[in-house]
Amino acid sequence: MRNWVTTVVALALAGCAVPGRRGGEPLAKPGGGTVVTPGAFRQEGRVVRTNVRLNFVVLDFGLHGLPPVGGQFAIYRLGKKVGQVRVSGPAWDTYAVADIVEGEIWMGDEARPK
Repeated sequence: MRNWVTTVVALALAGCAVPGRRGGEPLAKPGGGTVVTPGAFRQEGRVVRTNVRLNFVVLDFGLHGLPPVGGQFAIYRLGKKVGQVRVSGPAWDTYAVADIVEGEIWMGDEARPK
């Protein structure tokens, strides 16, 4: 079952390539300045499931778009940082799985890019 899920996720992500962009081309020129991401496009999410025994959480990013595998997020509860996670995959629809790096994380906590 795991191989099937991995294959489906890999095929789905392969279809998300940027058209007209070659693999070796950088997205921006080095030294080009600061990249500012508008608030509407920031990848913020919410913890919708936790599994303390297996040390992972499921994050819902809604319409913000899915983060890349390896992306790190600080977890906040009531405005206070309570932990940190690293996206490990798989990802589907608006959900991504992330490993707990530190802290005690509950359902409903907010995930913000680190």
